[in-house]
Amino acid sequence: MNERNLKNFFISATENFCKLYEHLNAPYIRKSFDITDFSSATLQICGLGFYELFINGVKITRTKFAPYISNPDHIIYYDEYELAPFLRKGENVIGVILGNGFLNNIGGVPWGFDKAPFRSAPKVAFALSVDGKEFLHSDETCRVAPSPIIFDDMRCGEYYDFRLEQKGWNNYGFNDSAWGYAIKAAAPKGELQLCKIKPVKVIKEIQPVACFRSDGGYMFDFGVNTAGICRVEFKGLNGQPIVIRFCETLAENFAFYNRNVCIPEFDREMMQKDLIICNGEYNVFEPCFTYHGFRYAFIEGLHGKDIENLKITMLVVSSDFTKTGEFSCSDKTVNDLQAITLNSDLSNFIHIPTDCPQREKNGWTGDIALSCEQFLYNFDCSENLKIWLDNVRKAQRDNGQLPGIIPTVEFGYNWGSGPAWDMIIAEIPYTVYRFTGDTDILTDNAGAIAKYLRYLKSKLNGNGLVAFGLPDWCECGQISEDACSTPLEISDSLIAIEICNKSAFIFDRIGDDENKAYALELSALLKNNFRKTHLSKDLFVSCKTQMAQAKAISVNIFGEEEINKAVKNLVQLVEQGGNRFRVGVLGARVLFRVLADYGYSDLALELITKDGFPSYKYWLENGATSLWEGFNELKPNSIFRKDGGRILSLNHHFWGDISAWFYRYILGINVNPRFDGVLEIDPVALQNINHAEGSYIRNGNGIKIIRSGRDLTIKSVGKVKYRVSEQCKKRFRITEE
Repeated sequence: MNERNLKNFFISATENFCKLYEHLNAPYIRKSFDITDFSSATLQICGLGFYELFINGVKITRTKFAPYISNPDHIIYYDEYELAPFLRKGENVIGVILGNGFLNNIGGVPWGFDKAPFRSAPKVAFALSVDGKEFLHSDETCRVAPSPIIFDDMRCGEYYDFRLEQKGWNNYGFNDSAWGYAIKAAAPKGELQLCKIKPVKVIKEIQPVACFRSDGGYMFDFGVNTAGICRVEFKGLNGQPIVIRFCETLAENFAFYNRNVCIPEFDREMMQKDLIICNGEYNVFEPCFTYHGFRYAFIEGLHGKDIENLKITMLVVSSDFTKTGEFSCSDKTVNDLQAITLNSDLSNFIHIPTDCPQREKNGWTGDIALSCEQFLYNFDCSENLKIWLDNVRKAQRDNGQLPGIIPTVEFGYNWGSGPAWDMIIAEIPYTVYRFTGDTDILTDNAGAIAKYLRYLKSKLNGNGLVAFGLPDWCECGQISEDACSTPLEISDSLIAIEICNKSAFIFDRIGDDENKAYALELSALLKNNFRKTHLSKDLFVSCKTQMAQAKAISVNIFGEEEINKAVKNLVQLVEQGGNRFRVGVLGARVLFRVLADYGYSDLALELITKDGFPSYKYWLENGATSLWEGFNELKPNSIFRKDGGRILSLNHHFWGDISAWFYRYILGINVNPRFDGVLEIDPVALQNINHAEGSYIRNGNGIKIIRSGRDLTIKSVGKVKYRVSEQCKKRFRITEE
């Protein structure tokens, strides 16, 4: 079967589609067929938005939320299955349940997904080849019926009516004569691609650590704020509704609280809610087409013995990545920060890198631009990043402009982007190449990078600099996320220089001299204009913020004869701030690194781990089990802010570059810094770290490090090349094994 033919085979159960307040059941789709002789059987299937696949009653779906999350006008993904192990001689059945997914993005109103031109009823196309020959495909002979899933949305939740179950519907021998027939559906416009992502799976099961009565229901506390679903096992009366609501934190009276998990433009009542309608029997509910970000599950509708007999389990979901890194040390605060960073990383990679699992679930570009390196130190997520970039390129406009979220329809082009967010177009190819040596990711994205550089140049203002898009987001202590002390022209222009420099490197690696020259010329122009406009004679960036000074140092604004003074100025700014960091997410990405690079590693670690506000330890002191979206001073013994501002998301990964800092500076594992395929061992001296150990191992090759006082043991794993820096040789007594 030629996979391109799949686009001709789309069917639906109906032309109508589910809406926020007008619910329509997810459809069952069933195809029965007879077969007598086969050695191989390959099924290609594309379900939009999501699908669950059964063969003769056995669920074989390769990933949760199959096949992927994408704009179907850009790319549609299909999966392949070898069915021979599941087939029998005689009657066989292909069974499919279709969810709304991104095709009918009901909870996506704030980002305009409800107005998407591709919005429609869920649809599916499949084709079965037997022994290399086309055998059957989806068409109007497929039978359809409403499933017990009476509402589903990946942001809102899933509603399930156990009374509507049809036992054996997806197996042979079932009588489907009362079912209707499928209808032909319009083919999506997107390019068809085989889905090669690492699948989303349940990676952990967590039991509640506490249960208590609260405000007419029962609150279950799972002890950690992460991404997942709840499997609920119970018995209720026939027709009895059970509501489960999910939240990250509780109100001050320990009641359910979801104000921080709902965008103002959306109905809070609908967000993060599952509904079960009982059939009087023992039921097990586990949603198919949604997930939530939560620590607490609040159940209404069960009481007395029913709640006593209920069993509820958190199923943590994430893309199923192989771990590449391990880290621990003698400082408990550092270990706890590493743990909550890993939690936020995993709970924000569900096929695509997202911003938060509870509220938006959007692929915000700036978030992963900031976090790309920490992800790659910890997990082998390079293939998923590479595939997501396919969607980034499709979303790029002809003039080079990028949106702030991907996938998108129209949202994020004129608000929510700008250089700091657009940085992904160079940052992800550059960093993935550094960690993996994959040149394809450079060539695949070179054209998009070239277009973006020309778009960037078109945005130069009267100072010959750039100032468009989002600033140093979530600066600590600010009343709102977009308030910051570093002017946009400064942060944007410095990041634009970084984009140009990394783009020039990419073009150099693939032999594109013309675009390399263009990138270097634009970088030099921006650098010269920045020095003229924003650099004082005493080598401060004009606004005198930690973010601006650190970023200017990191992109080489200062000459060799100026750098020592520029670094001292940065340290002065930190000291003037009470030895506290005063940055947003863009500043945090460079501040601690620059301090460590220039001999102030103890100060960097102090900023991260000291008591009180603001520091990362402040989050731990206030009960954080994941990275939060912002640093704001809280009321005593409360999650609520002193300044009265709204609680932001309590699970964001974009502050998590500290994890990469731990690997790079405490363990001293610097992955391929010279792009010659060699790991460099270069730990810094730290007064308060007596012991550290960990590893970076990818595809069976890597390094294990044990640091104890002034002794450093290096263990090579597999076929790995590494070098020990001259500074490391001076600081440590080295043993190599």
